[in-house]
Amino acid sequence: MNNGSNDWDVPFSRISWLEEVLKNHLNVVDVVRHDDIVFEIQRKQGPSVTLLCLDEYTLGVAAAERVFREFPHVNLIYVGGKWNNYTADAKELCRQRSIGLYNADELNGALRKKDFTTYYQRDKNRGSVDQRRSSRT
Repeated sequence: MNNGSNDWDVPFSRISWLEEVLKNHLNVVDVVRHDDIVFEIQRKQGPSVTLLCLDEYTLGVAAAERVFREFPHVNLIYVGGKWNNYTADAKELCRQRSIGLYNADELNGALRKKDFTTYYQRDKNRGSVDQRRSSRT
């Protein structure tokens, strides 16, 4: 476990906050962190999760592709706090690969769901960042 730096510039405060959330989640049995920003999560119900902790203001397709290259075993990408986001194209790309893509507002619900990759709270309730931008113009 490293509390130093990582190639994604995720601050330790983001990592430690997420670790506490995961350890206190009702559907989480065990959490092991490695490579500074990767969490292996064993759940009571549902398959295990390999989560990548990021701090992306808006994760797009290029960043998602970088994740796929650098962390091929990750099946959930956490973009950060409730103000962090992702594009509709990045969400669709992750959906096609059966990878969950969530921010802080969505993570708890996704971890409760047996198939966490199909949880789409943001898309139903608020729309993706691209949908919100197009509705303002």
